[in-house]
Amino acid sequence: MQTKISIIVVLITVLASVITTSAAEAVELKKTPLQDKLASNISSFYNEQIFPGLEEFENEINSQRSSDNTEKKSIVKAALYSALLPGLGEYYVGNRSKARVFFAIEATAWLGYLSHKVYGDWKEDDLIRFASEYADANLEGKSQEYQDWVGFYDDIDQYNSLGRVQDQDRPYLVDNSENHWRWQSDDDKANYRNLKNSSREAFRRANFLVGLAVVNRIVSIIDAVRDAKRSNSEIKDADFSLVGKIKYRLEINPFSNNRPVSFALVARF
Repeated sequence: MQTKISIIVVLITVLASVITTSAAEAVELKKTPLQDKLASNISSFYNEQIFPGLEEFENEINSQRSSDNTEKKSIVKAALYSALLPGLGEYYVGNRSKARVFFAIEATAWLGYLSHKVYGDWKEDDLIRFASEYADANLEGKSQEYQDWVGFYDDIDQYNSLGRVQDQDRPYLVDNSENHWRWQSDDDKANYRNLKNSSREAFRRANFLVGLAVVNRIVSIIDAVRDAKRSNSEIKDADFSLVGKIKYRLEINPFSNNRPVSFALVARF
């Protein structure tokens, strides 16, 4: 029923436009502000009442065009960007909030690594100075295994006697300026071990944060590739989501000499 009424209204409108055009050719009509307002009201009435939903349809198209980046994203670029800097691939695809998370993890990992590395170096320097002052030991350039021997045995003699009895593969150390150590008390040896453990723990945490940065980069690459594929799939679906929809517009202006009635149909394919 509504369709029949709309068709009848369109026919009446076209007939009225013909009559209006003939009259306009005989007598030149000059529009007044009141006529402009009347023409605008008539056009708005037809667009909103006779053809409801036109404005919503246009808004749908505009919002979809603005929200969807119609340019497809390169999967290779997304992966390379994330390999260069975790989160950069997500930023390229358009997932800014997710990119900020990867940026934050990357920054935290490297700042944490630098802080623990510096702290570990400080503690190692304290360890070398402490051993030199309280055990007369020279730890410059020595291995971690040697540092462990100094922290476990009271002096080099105890190492050569008890230590080599338990493990005969250990080298015999000649008591000279390079190998000598002798702790003055058990407390000093305990403080040395605390410094050594603090330095080792700082280095372990620094290495863990390097691993975290590597994992963050791998996860970002995988995620950026998936986001790029998903974005391209959504763009492809959007290309067909409006197929079959028709955009129409009817404008009525009885005071126009050229086009008193304008009716347009645009089909999206």
